[in-house]
Amino acid sequence: MSQTSEVFNISPDIQIHYRIDDFTDGWVDAPTVLMLHGIGESTDAFTGWVPHLARLCKVIRVDLRGFGKSSPISADQDIKLNDFSNDIEKLIEHLKLDKVHLIGAKLGAQIGMQLAQNQPSWLASMTIAGILISPAGALGNWVEKWISMVDEGGTRNWAELTMPGRMGTALSSEAIEWWTNYMGQTSSNTAIACFRMLPSMTQVAVLENITSPCLVIVAADSSEPNSDSQRQSTSAMRTWQERIPNSKLVEINTDSYHVAATHPDECAILAQQFISSL
Repeated sequence: MSQTSEVFNISPDIQIHYRIDDFTDGWVDAPTVLMLHGIGESTDAFTGWVPHLARLCKVIRVDLRGFGKSSPISADQDIKLNDFSNDIEKLIEHLKLDKVHLIGAKLGAQIGMQLAQNQPSWLASMTIAGILISPAGALGNWVEKWISMVDEGGTRNWAELTMPGRMGTALSSEAIEWWTNYMGQTSSNTAIACFRMLPSMTQVAVLENITSPCLVIVAADSSEPNSDSQRQSTSAMRTWQERIPNSKLVEINTDSYHVAATHPDECAILAQQFISSL
């Protein structure tokens, strides 16, 4: 049994923080799970997942560059999705991991898709809990408005104003307040840099190139997403998912786009069952 907090220096200027939760039996060759969070989050975003996963898997939760305890992103930095995915590849190489079951939510899911395009030998499977088919198409028109929100009232202002579109009606008022305060701790520079990245994040062109088993967890609310919602229709998600070979789509009945946050127990159990079945 162990819980540790580690750092890895990718370069003199970039330090990546990660946590390891391992409650597996010492005599078992347990699989390794690597978890990647979304914009405005950190390793804490997956706290509710860990009890379900860490008994049977070695769980590594990463603070993406700019978030949590990892190195900040400067105001003038032109950050790209490739920068995040390269960080993860270097971390996996540093940890000497032969097989990794990747779990990603939001930005973390986009990073996972980016990595999967290259068919890395270490990618044993991928679980996606909350992804946009095209961040540029879904969020691109909101970028300037979101930047204004941060400029006017800090990252917490953005988190509060956009929380209903992210979480829907799935959480209590107390939970919404917690998530607002939590996401509001993100550096304004990091948030704005990530917002500016969104228009460059178009739909993955060749989903058919992904060869690792893939579980896609989506919201399945009967109502159509409104203009403020970040959720996409189930039919659009299914059409997208069916292009990924060896993939499976599972629906959770909610109007939340961020199912990893609103339904952590259900998502974690689905991920654990998926990994155990491989």
